[in-house]
Amino acid sequence: MPGDCIQEDEAALQTLESARTYNPRRGLRSTSADISTLIQHSEVVHSQHRGLPLEPKNDDFIFYFQNELLFFTMSTLSLEEKSGQSASEAIDQKALLKRLQAKCHSPARLRTEGLITSPCPKSDSPQWKGIIRLDLFKRTPGLHHHHQHGKSGHHKARDAVVIDCEMVQAEKGRRVIAYLAAVDFLTGEVLINSYVDPQRRIYNWCTRYSGITPKAMKKAVANGDALRGWMGARRALWDFIDNDTVLIGHDIKNDLNCMGIIHPRIVDSTILTAEAVFRPRWETQRFRRTWSLKTLSSVFLDRFIQGGSNGHSALQDAVATKDVVIFCLEQPECLKIWAEFTRGGWNDLDDFETLKSLITDSIQVSDYL
Repeated sequence: MPGDCIQEDEAALQTLESARTYNPRRGLRSTSADISTLIQHSEVVHSQHRGLPLEPKNDDFIFYFQNELLFFTMSTLSLEEKSGQSASEAIDQKALLKRLQAKCHSPARLRTEGLITSPCPKSDSPQWKGIIRLDLFKRTPGLHHHHQHGKSGHHKARDAVVIDCEMVQAEKGRRVIAYLAAVDFLTGEVLINSYVDPQRRIYNWCTRYSGITPKAMKKAVANGDALRGWMGARRALWDFIDNDTVLIGHDIKNDLNCMGIIHPRIVDSTILTAEAVFRPRWETQRFRRTWSLKTLSSVFLDRFIQGGSNGHSALQDAVATKDVVIFCLEQPECLKIWAEFTRGGWNDLDDFETLKSLITDSIQVSDYL
């Protein structure tokens, strides 16, 4: 009877206080729901909306059923999340960190993607990355750095930090850092959100993308609110990390190269998602393409970023990168569905509603590839 279905729906909703899942709008939460209750509710939803029997008939139905449950838990919890909850509150941070550390890219992959992985000797014919000579790139210091150089009351190095930089153009089109944002990956705490004084003549402020204007920079420098050049930005970041910290970013080579940083433990959302799609056999193999943070944020988080005429926000992009990586770690099945359809040529999968429909309908990917 319809009344019975409604009662079952309400009962299932009450148990979702404890289901562990990912909410694309608010992020992750930790729960302890009885999974059988969720299964029962999924069966009710399935029978009501699809007109199918409650009992599974074959493996195809089970495949459908599992993904129907996944979508149900994703969509229902979005109604119950409290406003302001970040993507990493109330979860098992140790487990999340362990999964993150397991995704750190190899030196070979990092070199393939254009990162500097070892110091370069000084040369009579120096090479450059932007405005920085390669021999000026430095490794992130070890734990001793914080004991020897830390300020009074300085906290220990964070386990994982997300960074994003905005760049402007100096002479010969060379990019120079003008803004730095850093966020603790596990807690969501904002560590750095600051202008960086380029300390040189700027030929193009790239305001459409960087969001930085000469007026805003001049004011920040005059008020003492700007870090002093790329070395100042590097020192500020090193106050929160050591060589054991996992650094996270989107196309992070640009961020590290503009600060002259060599770091051993990196998770890049660009690499993470491209690897899921292309599954390269060799780490020296370049990806045919990668996906923008704007696209990944829309697909995985149902969040629109980098819109409007004011340019990007480094802090907004850092938070989005954090949540995209958390999504990939906590929802591998969703990542797999997106990757398989994208690999099969479905290149228009650029919004969360499409992803939800794929999960809801549980289309057999192999039938379309």
